[in-house]
Amino acid sequence: MKQYAPDGVDVTFEVAGVAPTFKSSIDVTRARGTVVIVSIFAHSIEWNPMQLTNTGVKVTSTIAYTPTSFQQTVDLMGTGQLKPQGIITSQIELDDIVEKGFEALTNDKSQAKILVKLSGEM
Repeated sequence: MKQYAPDGVDVTFEVAGVAPTFKSSIDVTRARGTVVIVSIFAHSIEWNPMQLTNTGVKVTSTIAYTPTSFQQTVDLMGTGQLKPQGIITSQIELDDIVEKGFEALTNDKSQAKILVKLSGEM
């Protein structure tokens, strides 16, 4: 990454939910940049906060999307620039979201993205 952005990037997104990618996200973020945790960590991780102290990198998190980012994603899928089919591992009913959704994502590393049927057909 440093070959493309020697001083680091402004923002990184941690999406895997494991210690190595969390630490790497901080490493490639520029001084006083921001790491955004998007993933759900299945287990606690060991990490030294000095990694932040030395650079002033900020860490924040999110569990949801804004209407704008959601629309941008839908638009990219509509034009074919973003092809999510390869990462969709399950499709479930809303009533099954705890067991077949959250618990599956937490406990089964073969799961990546699970579509939840809200109404109508998937």
